[in-house]
Amino acid sequence: MQAERILRFSYSMELDFSEPVQKHQFTLRMIPQSDERQRIAECSIKVSPDCRLNTGTDAFGNQYVYGNIEQAHSRFLVSVKGEAHVKNDTCVTNHKPLLELASYRFPSLYTRAGNHLKAYYRMHGRREGEDALAFAERLLHQLYQDMKYVQGVTDIRTTAEEALMGGQGVCQDYAHIMITLCRMSDIPSRYVVGMMQGEGYSHAWVEVCVNGKWYGMDPTNDRVVDDTYVKISHGRDYQDCIVNRGVFQGLGTQTQIVRVVVQEE
Repeated sequence: MQAERILRFSYSMELDFSEPVQKHQFTLRMIPQSDERQRIAECSIKVSPDCRLNTGTDAFGNQYVYGNIEQAHSRFLVSVKGEAHVKNDTCVTNHKPLLELASYRFPSLYTRAGNHLKAYYRMHGRREGEDALAFAERLLHQLYQDMKYVQGVTDIRTTAEEALMGGQGVCQDYAHIMITLCRMSDIPSRYVVGMMQGEGYSHAWVEVCVNGKWYGMDPTNDRVVDDTYVKISHGRDYQDCIVNRGVFQGLGTQTQIVRVVVQEE
């Protein structure tokens, strides 16, 4: 039996409102799930103010939690804690019908190729006879060299085309660019949100499907995903994996603080 790395994880989110809000409906995608690569041995979620929590599964197979806080509140806290047993496997088998892979072959909201991406693909695209996985790994390293990690120059609405044009961004941008280029080569590719060993924020990377298996690639850190990563969700792009969606009654503005800690046990 392959050895597993045991990782303890905590994911906390705090929303502070400048004025009290009420009738706050929210949907959270913060719960890791078990698969061939990772086994979630335990996981708990708490929210404050306290309310009844319900669970569901979206079209991509991600688990989500939703609830409604009727009373007025000026702060919303979420805490997820658990333990993951992770194998040092680079891939998991695709168990979905081949038809569903079509969702990951075509452009999505943030992954449409404009002139800059098309020009970049002409320079670094898949070569004749090149293996799909070899191309993805080459692209992983190329993007790490060509992009500069800078916070604050892009936001959650920045597209792959815009990020590549600026040459700077964060993990979301790196992932969107790589997904776009892989799809241009007809390689099914999806956006992944998760956590990696250390302390900081949630992280985004890419999975590419080659010969029926999904391989994790992290262009932000120039590495293939290993047993120091805990996956939470996946989708066509960022839009499918938003950690917190919510609506509420009130005119207050909100600020968010996120803290993620993953430690080996």
